[in-house]
Amino acid sequence: MRKFYYYLLFTFIITGCDNKEELSSKSQSGKNPTQTYIINGDIIYEAEITDGSKPKKPILVYDIPEKTKDNANSKNKTYKTSEHTVSINFGYPPTHPSNSGCTVKRYNNGNSYYTDSGVYGINPYPYPTSEGKSCLVRGFGTPHHNLYYGSLILFVSNKEEKRTDIRSRVTSHNDNQGSAISIEYPFKANVSYEINLTVIFYDNRYLIDKKFSDGFPTVYAQLKDDGIITPPYLRNINLDPCVKDGVIGLDATDYVNNTRSFTLDSRGQIERYINFKFSPTKEKKALLISLHPKISDGLSAIPINDYTMALPIIKITEKPFDPSLNVEIKTSEGEGRGDIIRGR
Repeated sequence: MRKFYYYLLFTFIITGCDNKEELSSKSQSGKNPTQTYIINGDIIYEAEITDGSKPKKPILVYDIPEKTKDNANSKNKTYKTSEHTVSINFGYPPTHPSNSGCTVKRYNNGNSYYTDSGVYGINPYPYPTSEGKSCLVRGFGTPHHNLYYGSLILFVSNKEEKRTDIRSRVTSHNDNQGSAISIEYPFKANVSYEINLTVIFYDNRYLIDKKFSDGFPTVYAQLKDDGIITPPYLRNINLDPCVKDGVIGLDATDYVNNTRSFTLDSRGQIERYINFKFSPTKEKKALLISLHPKISDGLSAIPINDYTMALPIIKITEKPFDPSLNVEIKTSEGEGRGDIIRGR
């Protein structure tokens, strides 16, 4: 009996030490203080302080984009074609509360205030389309309309987080953040669709630190069975969808045929017209647009990057069914299941 008691005690001590080390490595992070910058009234950028100085009050920075011919006329585009086209123009921010469940802090004339006007969250908000109807829009990571960019904006970033365990070993980890929106829309079976995104990428790291971001963000577009956005950590029931913490998972059901992606390939302020093509064989009810940062695979250095993506217009066009857009999948572990593919 005494031997058995000592065996249990020894096992507990070993287990307890392992758990303690794991908790310690998660809780002890070596981070320098940061200086908060507010870009265009409501975009937060945290710059690392490396000279030993103390953080000051938030510093306001204004990055007013030049109005090109296309940008100046973007709000007046109607996209008249011979095919059925629906455009969602995010150049017109809502002026009344969205009741989305999320707010942003805005700075104006030396004052600051919280508002949910033009902010998307867990609760759906009816946004008008070119047909005079409304589509329900949800958000993760507090995507919202920015008055200076004149557009809906999404955010993405990755930073290096250093953790020190009880043995004084320091390891580097990705500290990534992202955002996403979902738009409920009736995608018919056996009909092809072209989804065009007008986007402008802004490198916040270059704007503040005068260093180009390491790596480029990736835009994912996915057709889904509903407009619910899956949070990054399914086990964390207390996760706040308004906090830009982590990136969302992507539905693994017929992932290949229902998911498209685009990765930016140029530095600086870049405007792109992204064209995603789908041929769903089953009815889909929503479009997910998710922005993901460049992260380390664990073997390379942590890429530091921070971007804002303006999304002024989404255009959805029906086309004759084109089965060549799909890939025939005979065997797939995730096929037909409600699995989640982790964002990368």
